[in-house]
Amino acid sequence: MSEFEAGRRMPATAEHVYAVAADAAHLDEWMPEPVAAPPDGRRDRLRLDWGGQGRGGWLHIASGEAGTSHATLHLSVPADQRGGDVPALIRESLDRLAVLSGSPG
Repeated sequence: MSEFEAGRRMPATAEHVYAVAADAAHLDEWMPEPVAAPPDGRRDRLRLDWGGQGRGGWLHIASGEAGTSHATLHLSVPADQRGGDVPALIRESLDRLAVLSGSPG
């Protein structure tokens, strides 16, 4: 299993970013890859977890200063299923989430 993780500052509150990320209507717009079932959410921890077919991941949003937050996205990928540039995939996913959250980038 290969583990990949990256973070990004979000110029929106943690609660707002979490609400956007957890909204089923937006999942396909920001997630790094399609998932068979919606992620399990922990609103009290501002965390989403998902998995399936040996792959999985999580997103955690932490509060920042003055209405900002920090999103951390983690993916677990079996070595034999690793294709493409996974770190770039994570960065692009976080960028899309920032745009959806009303963040300029």
